Amino acid sequence: MTLYRQILMAYDGTEAGRLALDQGAEVAKMNGAHVHLLAVLRLPASLGFMQEGYPQNWIDEQMAEVQASLDEGVERLRGCGLEVTGHRREGEPVIEISHLARELDVDLVVVGHTPRGRLARWWHGSVGTTLLDELRCSILVVVPREGEGE
Repeated sequence: MTLYRQILMAYDGTEAGRLALDQGAEVAKMNGAHVHLLAVLRLPASLGFMQEGYPQNWIDEQMAEVQASLDEGVERLRGCGLEVTGHRREGEPVIEISHLARELDVDLVVVGHTPRGRLARWWHGSVGTTLLDELRCSILVVVPREGEGE
């Protein structure tokens, strides 16, 4: 019995993201799953309040970085022998992950976790924790072990 047919992995190119990609790839291989890889350009709220909006050159630079991360992740997963579809979005990561997960009717979402201090967690929230309330599928939150990913 296949547990996961469609897996959505959120990827940001960080070391925690790569660990999540590697673990998600193992789960995908064990299940013969199709992988959807999502990279999100998070637009800072402070820029949205500017009268001019977001500077286009800044958005273009950021989007190029997001696309490079997405391309790298897709190639990494294909190198593992997986069938992968890349997706790029702009917005709040939790919202974009949730929307795409519903749209694709995925069975599993995989995200990496970067440990942060309490103030940072309070200020920015936790993608993994917030997704627990948003999704109607399983979630794998990959946490680096001590010394891993440094």
